[in-house]
Amino acid sequence: MNIILKTLISLIFAGFPMTGLFAQQDIISTSANSAGSGGTASWSVGTIAFSLYSSGSGTITEGSQQPYEIFIFDEVENHNMAPECTVFPNPSTGKVTIKFPRSSPLNFTSCLYNLEGIPLSTAIIDSQETIIPMDDLKPATYFLVILENEKPVKNFKIIKR
Repeated sequence: MNIILKTLISLIFAGFPMTGLFAQQDIISTSANSAGSGGTASWSVGTIAFSLYSSGSGTITEGSQQPYEIFIFDEVENHNMAPECTVFPNPSTGKVTIKFPRSSPLNFTSCLYNLEGIPLSTAIIDSQETIIPMDDLKPATYFLVILENEKPVKNFKIIKR
């Protein structure tokens, strides 16, 4: 037993110089240390140096603190004139339905956006109920914007599971 343990420990220590040990390193805007009866803590705020790598298939941001941005699509000029409609089911697993009451005019278009504000699909609303397929989209949060004459009039946050 002792021979196996000694061999294992010597193999572990022999492998350390080959791996190279590196600590985290970053340029930050502020940091602090704090100590109390329960222990100590240190923290940093704001990574001001990061690397951004882009290709046709996506973007990678390298850094210890990643930004999370939410774009608000609430540029509706006249909220009183927004059409009465419902979107269901929400959360959805594959598709959502936009339903207008019978009295609504049908000169609307819908546009589905991801959280980055990139349009994913557009549909002309030509009936009381319009189905927006979301089967090929990954589970995430999306924004469905109802447009009238190419101007946004109503927004919905859609969660796809």
